[in-house]
Amino acid sequence: MRTRIVMARKPEAAACAARERAKRDARDKGKRLDPRSLIAAEFVVLATSLSPNDHPGADVLALYRLRWQIELAFKRLKSLLRLDCLPAKTEKGGRSWIYAHLILAILTDECSQDLLDSSP
Repeated sequence: MRTRIVMARKPEAAACAARERAKRDARDKGKRLDPRSLIAAEFVVLATSLSPNDHPGADVLALYRLRWQIELAFKRLKSLLRLDCLPAKTEKGGRSWIYAHLILAILTDECSQDLLDSSP
């Protein structure tokens, strides 16, 4: 499979946070930090099989950011609505339980947006 690497430099604040996180992780694990890790912390590095003709690097990075937002949304759903522990024993029961919780999430999001958009 053909693969290409897409790289972009992080904004300085994000790079600084990534370097500090790398230092802290090495310290917490009792390991010596490789200086190359501090350089790598300044970049977002992605591997993709998407064609460079059809999907320029900027598009790949934008898709990754969007995908990451979706991952964070599911993480919130799993923690706040307990979507990570399915109590149903059958497929139909499981689907019903998940659909009900997803509807609840959508309604909650709509209500909270209305509240946030209203003036104090």
